[in-house]
Amino acid sequence: MQQRKRRICPTRWESMLGPRRRLGCPPVPPGRTKRVVRRYYEDVLIDRRLDVLRELLAPEFVGHDSAGATIDRAGYIAGVRELLSAFGELSISIDDQIAESDRVTTRWSAVGRHTGVYAGIAPTGREVLMAGTDIHRIDGDRVDELWEQVDFASLLAQLL
Repeated sequence: MQQRKRRICPTRWESMLGPRRRLGCPPVPPGRTKRVVRRYYEDVLIDRRLDVLRELLAPEFVGHDSAGATIDRAGYIAGVRELLSAFGELSISIDDQIAESDRVTTRWSAVGRHTGVYAGIAPTGREVLMAGTDIHRIDGDRVDELWEQVDFASLLAQLL
């Protein structure tokens, strides 16, 4: 598999971006960034296609949680695999989605049936509600970074 090369932008863009913005390519059109993120929710989480997740995440992907911890690409893929195996039935709804520049913010909710081990908790068969907000940073057709806020306390309370 050929490794994706980073795009190099013309010098004129570097002067236009100003000192506070990360140097890089011009912003991706909002419709395009939303399509990349929708593939994550629809193809990966709903259709359960981990091959699409591997395609969507940049090799240098970094995920951030609300506590400040980070996770790399391999760790994130493992976490999604655990989520999908623990919730055999998972229905996800994109409640709101806003794109600006290279970032897409998504407020989502999900209903799932706990049919496998999750966070060390044996399957309960219970239907649970999950909710969260994700901010994806997109570069081209890949997710470079993710900031995720998920209500894990509520989820664990429903499982215990």
